[in-house]
Amino acid sequence: MAVPNPWDPACASNAAGLLLNQLVTSGMVTEEMLNMSKKTAPCFENFSRLQQINNIQAEIYQKSLEIELLELEKESADVIHPFYLTQKCQTLQSMNSHLEAVLKEKRSLRQRLLKPKCQENLPLEAVYHRLDGEVEMHFLRTHGMFAGIGCDFY
Repeated sequence: MAVPNPWDPACASNAAGLLLNQLVTSGMVTEEMLNMSKKTAPCFENFSRLQQINNIQAEIYQKSLEIELLELEKESADVIHPFYLTQKCQTLQSMNSHLEAVLKEKRSLRQRLLKPKCQENLPLEAVYHRLDGEVEMHFLRTHGMFAGIGCDFY
């Protein structure tokens, strides 16, 4: 709602306007004098500038929030884009199949390790055949049935 200017003689709706109108018609005050008094004081100009600055800063803040939201949408759009989702799904499926193969190998290896190795011989090169008997006797003396008896028959 616009407030009428009391210095304007055309606006004679209040007492100040009526008084100014009478002063202009009597010639005590001229239109030029009234126009000079219409100028706003510097303090009011600064106030309006501060208000403009605050409005501009609020607008800048609003735009920065909108930019941040758009950047966030851009980052998340890469994550939820169907192309990237299919790539990630394929990667996970290949990793899953690899892990299943590792588990199957682990099971078969565990079963092989649990089987007794009785009556099975490891291949031994001919160079080491002469040492084979000495290793067996040493093992039997230290860990086997001849340990602690003091039996030295070999």
